[in-house]
Amino acid sequence: MILKRVSFAAVAALFSLCAWASASTIVDFKPNPVSPTTPEFQFSRALGGGAPVFRGALGATSNNDGNLPVQNQTAPGLDSETPFILAGPGSLNDIIAGTTHFYDSSLQFTAGLQANAPAINAGGVLVQQLSPGSFQLMSTGPAPILLLSGNIAAATFITGIGNAGAVFSSQDVNYTGGIIFNAMVASGANPNAASMSISMTDVAPNFNIAGDGFLGDFTANATGLFNAVPEPTSLSLLAVAMGSLVFRRR
Repeated sequence: MILKRVSFAAVAALFSLCAWASASTIVDFKPNPVSPTTPEFQFSRALGGGAPVFRGALGATSNNDGNLPVQNQTAPGLDSETPFILAGPGSLNDIIAGTTHFYDSSLQFTAGLQANAPAINAGGVLVQQLSPGSFQLMSTGPAPILLLSGNIAAATFITGIGNAGAVFSSQDVNYTGGIIFNAMVASGANPNAASMSISMTDVAPNFNIAGDGFLGDFTANATGLFNAVPEPTSLSLLAVAMGSLVFRRR
């Protein structure tokens, strides 16, 4: 495995641009090491009652060991991979792939994402609408830095009945800050009108509609994506640049 931190900016920029052009994903996160008994997210009501809220759980929280060699790290914590060559706590550059892994990162929803309408049973598929919210993706501690933050204008759970998997989805995300945000903007991408999705498994207890009409409380393991759409002008310039390189090579 060839994973090294390097300083030659030209090579790094080339790989970053190639990765960005081929996909709109700016963060691909997953638990690493895997922690099947430590859920990444929960949907629950407060002790005092009220509508349930979607929150990060222990599995999506740093335990401050991201600067150790990968084989010495322990759960919980997320491996957040981004198609940019960056530096920060817990970062490891993969120059071959043109990406950076931020090990032992944390994803927390900082406001909102509360059930705001009764859940709907659409022929065995449960749909739960959520209120607007916000999130922060932080690097490993003990002195974490902001990797990515944003606001979520609307989001939805789509689940099966019983112990089927579920998807948390939003097509209306605006990114607001962090070093991944800065790299994305520098690449020419639009930080607005973005999207995110979280695929949830190992859900417990089984999905159901509770007596108050909202989706019942649950915890889940999860992986997820934050996406953005490159500006058309940026893609055109990149195509011209790559075409010029090919022409010169010939």
